[in-house]
Amino acid sequence: MNDSPPRTDSAGRARLRLDWLGVVLSLAWTMAWFYGLDGRSLGEPDEGRYAEVAREMAASGDWLTPRLDGFNFFDKPALHYWGSAAAYSVFGVHEWTARLWCALTGLLAMMAIGWAGTRLFGRQAGGFAAAILGSTLLYAASAHINTLDMGVTAFLTVGMACFLVAQFDPSAQPTRGRLNALMWTALGLAVLSKGLIGLVLPGLVLAVYMLWRRAWSMLGRLSLPLGTLLVALICAPWFIAMSYMHPGFFDYFFIREHFTRFLSSVDDRQQPIWFFPVIVVLGIFPWTVLLPISMSGWRAAHEDISAQQFLWVWVAVILVFFSLSHSKLPFYILPLFPALALLLARAAVILPAAALTRRLGAIALMGLSGALLAQLVPIGEHASVSADPFHYTMTGLSIACALVALAAFAGRLVLLRSQGDGLGRSWAIHLLALAALCGWQILLMSLQPLALNLSAASVARIIKLEMGPHTKVFTVSMSLRGLPFYLQRLVTVAADTPDDIMPGVASRPEGYIAELGQFAQRWRAGNDEIAVMPLVSLAQLQATGLPFSELGREGKYVVIARNTRTQMSLTH
Repeated sequence: MNDSPPRTDSAGRARLRLDWLGVVLSLAWTMAWFYGLDGRSLGEPDEGRYAEVAREMAASGDWLTPRLDGFNFFDKPALHYWGSAAAYSVFGVHEWTARLWCALTGLLAMMAIGWAGTRLFGRQAGGFAAAILGSTLLYAASAHINTLDMGVTAFLTVGMACFLVAQFDPSAQPTRGRLNALMWTALGLAVLSKGLIGLVLPGLVLAVYMLWRRAWSMLGRLSLPLGTLLVALICAPWFIAMSYMHPGFFDYFFIREHFTRFLSSVDDRQQPIWFFPVIVVLGIFPWTVLLPISMSGWRAAHEDISAQQFLWVWVAVILVFFSLSHSKLPFYILPLFPALALLLARAAVILPAAALTRRLGAIALMGLSGALLAQLVPIGEHASVSADPFHYTMTGLSIACALVALAAFAGRLVLLRSQGDGLGRSWAIHLLALAALCGWQILLMSLQPLALNLSAASVARIIKLEMGPHTKVFTVSMSLRGLPFYLQRLVTVAADTPDDIMPGVASRPEGYIAELGQFAQRWRAGNDEIAVMPLVSLAQLQATGLPFSELGREGKYVVIARNTRTQMSLTH
């Protein structure tokens, strides 16, 4: 009998080093991921809009009907608002709590794609997939900007991850029913996040894949009766309650917000057909150079490639779907990023060490070029921002690109010294991913001077200096969606026709004044009022001799007041 202690072989030592690396990177990643959520004012109009809808939900106790500045707001379902309102209830109303739901759901999608990658392609590929996804420019930005796109992307990703493992991992067969149940639950939450695309997108992907591969037997492995029940239980109560309480909800939400927006330019968001391909190529930076390699790697792989084929179908269908739409915004394309990240991660695993080293060198060169160019970009003659905020933001971009370049160069050295072994490859990829995330956080925080020009925060600070408990606040001939959020009270809209408020204007008629003359009458009848408006509108009111005192100016806006403490006439 051999009583000597067991030896730790090289594979065991490598696994121990990878475990240690995983712990260190997870802690560093978590700190970097949540850092900076409170580092910028809420941008207009989207961040201010969605933050305010959730604030009114928490303040009123009515968690059923979304309202924006007191007006019924039926553009999107309620899950995002519920998540943000819950954060307000626990942590208070802050800029970082307004963004917390996006950061949490963004992290959820990374965990889901990392888990699926581990099950399908191995532990290293799973870790790479999560790191690559979280460090792409567009995804990292979306997870730290308060819009609804990250939530729907996250739940679509969870659904896709469960589908991939249930269908393409042979060891998952005993748990396929539970995975299907989780998949359908996630898709139901995707519908509650942003509407029917939560089912339409995965449905289109599945249909195209089955037609291509003639994989009709997949339908029998999806637990369709259970899925129908789960989606109905998750989604139907809110939609039914809203349709019952608000007769116009069904037509507005399902017809106008889905079909009309997709098929027409009703919201003036049209872009050329090549818009989203360009956004994808730029948005996956710094991993852009891996994209063509992942295609060739897919074809060259010796094992079963069905999962990779499905991922490419997912990417292609979503890209075509949104490219055909008449309504295009950059974050719309986010649902393809998790699938693309998993494909890029697979490429990073199978790519020969020499080829990966060359591509890290290319990334370093791209980062260095970006850092230099950011310092050379001149502000346009007709730009709407001043030079100092513009250069401050460009400096942030330069630092972000420099971090990417430095990390890519360091990763290249690690690969060369390690001769491309698994640990060296892991260090190279994860170091670049962490540096890219930190760089994008620096870039986002450097946007603060520009964000102040696109936020209600500065105007709100001026108003708060003079606002009393009963002061009425107006916005005249302009819109600031975040102003009620920062003031934590409703605002009266005057002489403006914002497309997000007008459909629900009848739900708060006292909060809307159609014409500038009617506003002047309301103003003269009051004695404790504050208004914010463009300078051109103030000039129009000056001709009528409207009594007011000027509280301050912020960019193109001026804030005026009328109360017993400060009064003067424009005629003086």
